[in-house]
Amino acid sequence: MRRFFLLLPLVLANPRRAMAAMRGHWWTALGVGLLSPLSYILVLAALTGGAPLSLVAPMREMSMMVGALMGMLILREAVGPWRLAGCGVLIAGVILLSAS
Repeated sequence: MRRFFLLLPLVLANPRRAMAAMRGHWWTALGVGLLSPLSYILVLAALTGGAPLSLVAPMREMSMMVGALMGMLILREAVGPWRLAGCGVLIAGVILLSAS
């Protein structure tokens, strides 16, 4: 919902440009819009099931790393050493949190 309000001024300022930019991407946008709340639902389910917040919160933030890795593998984006180091630090942090 937050994304809707952030993008609304851009769409209202130039609706034709927004429609042209979305051409061919409607199914993807609908899929993302419907599946985005799933991450939050899974977090609530994990917390309700007794998982500690100190583990669930960092695991949820790993979505950034997954996005970076998918960009590297699927979209063939250039990945520098800093991005790889950041992914490594994130994984190490989640492992350390889960071990304690």
